[in-house]
Amino acid sequence: MTVQRLSLTSLLKQPLTFVLIPPALRFYLTHAVSLLVSLAVVVWTVWDGQAGFGLIHWVGIIFGGAVLAMSLWPASWNRQRLINLAFDEQQLYLVNGLTDQAVALPRERVCAVNKGKLPGHDGAIITFTLDLALSESELAMIQDTLDSQVEDRFKLEDDRYRFGFVANWRNRRQLLAAVSVLAPTVVAPEVVEEDDDDDDWD
Repeated sequence: MTVQRLSLTSLLKQPLTFVLIPPALRFYLTHAVSLLVSLAVVVWTVWDGQAGFGLIHWVGIIFGGAVLAMSLWPASWNRQRLINLAFDEQQLYLVNGLTDQAVALPRERVCAVNKGKLPGHDGAIITFTLDLALSESELAMIQDTLDSQVEDRFKLEDDRYRFGFVANWRNRRQLLAAVSVLAPTVVAPEVVEEDDDDDDWD
């Protein structure tokens, strides 16, 4: 079996063992709080500025309005956009939720699960990584689907590459337990110092 591309919509119709998606309660509660707070800031700013707008009022309107607009944007409430990994009994799926695309590959391509935290290139904390055995053409397809490039530090050797994943608002300990069924678990080098909070969403 080789690497294949499919849509996220069709993937989610299949029976899956695991999907790395934000928990519904945390996700929607966070958006609801952001919506209410930003709305309150805008309303207070308009009410307080009736006698004349000062700098603080413009700051409230601009930043409160921006957060309010993002909170009201329908796509912001779509948890599927944040999916980046799924698997079933036979296959692993690397997902780009923003483009509704995924790549399927056999689970035996997973060589190791690395549980050490790593700094991501965009500032996010990588909670775990998967070492995958891939050919150059398969890697190119995955990069095109995920709209990403392999960093030099994640190219381990010929035909073996490391892919990082964030916790996606999941409990880190439970997340590592869920993905540990994919391959032997090891601690990756360049580990970021862990804090005592195992419920760190980053």
